Amino acid sequence: MSDMHELNVLDDESVLITVYQPRAYDLTSYGIPAGDGWVMDGVFQEINITSGEVLFQWASLDHVPLSETYVPLRLNPIVGDGLSNTTAWDYFHINSVDKSDTGDYLISSRHTSTIYKISGHDGSLTWQLGGKNSSFALVDYNFSSQHDARFRELNETHTILSFFDNGSDDHRNTSSTSAGMIVSIDHRTNTSNALSRFEAPGEGLHSTSQGNMQVLPNGNIFIGWGSNPYVSEHTPSGSVVYFAGLKDKNAMNYRAFKGNWKSTPFTPPSLFAQASSPNGQVTLWASWNGATDYQSWKFYGKKSESDPMEFLASVPRQGFQTTFTSSQFYSYALAEAMSGDGSSLMNTTVATVVLS
Repeated sequence: MSDMHELNVLDDESVLITVYQPRAYDLTSYGIPAGDGWVMDGVFQEINITSGEVLFQWASLDHVPLSETYVPLRLNPIVGDGLSNTTAWDYFHINSVDKSDTGDYLISSRHTSTIYKISGHDGSLTWQLGGKNSSFALVDYNFSSQHDARFRELNETHTILSFFDNGSDDHRNTSSTSAGMIVSIDHRTNTSNALSRFEAPGEGLHSTSQGNMQVLPNGNIFIGWGSNPYVSEHTPSGSVVYFAGLKDKNAMNYRAFKGNWKSTPFTPPSLFAQASSPNGQVTLWASWNGATDYQSWKFYGKKSESDPMEFLASVPRQGFQTTFTSSQFYSYALAEAMSGDGSSLMNTTVATVVLS
């Protein structure tokens, strides 16, 4: 069964997902009695969206030894004690999957602090960046507990990646602040250099879990700060052009994205109508949750159930909810969402006016 860490749609034909699969495993060398050990296998699949066919599957326990983890057994309840399938040792913790144009995969493991390139042919490890067995020397930078590793560019000599460097997992710190990063790998010299590092403004943020980094079409960088409920946008040179946060500082923000959103829901708009007396004015509140394309509302009313609807007013959209007050009493009301060119998009159902 898939989990929440990754859902990466590829060209509308297939999708990459992650799976956390408890697996019985020999942990006698870690002090677990024979036959009692359980490890959480970090699995990813590529699945055909239409047919549901699994096109490719990879499992960490088939390729990455337990010794690569930085997270010991029983470190905390989330990591697990390895004694049951519900408390399996989460030694790997896969949190992102990407695919290159050449058919290979890129995965991020939080608990080994490593980014792996996986052969799309046989699932073997092509190389690994960071962690205990890095294929490349990291020149003047480091990272740990990272998220959201993505291919950016690659050729025969170089690979450019982006990822969110948490720099901490609450137990092991490698950086004073978290950051979005773009790094280059030189396959000729087996070295890796940081090209860009994007930190939150001020003293920065230390996000011990979650987080992502998006490269926007204009070259700017958009970052979700994970366990810190903030987002930021940076120019390629690092200048911060946007920084905002949720009011509830206990909230978390696994990933955040910026893009053009267009939506016309299948569900109809909502309307609430209220009057203080059967002879007074009626106030109407109209909204359409999730809709982006309507620009105004037409409001209608009628005094009895058998009467035809009477046009009352056209009101420009005021935001999420638009309010209109009629000059006289009506027993029933209706609202119609209108597009910018004046065409009708969808009506509310007829609302009975509530007397308060």
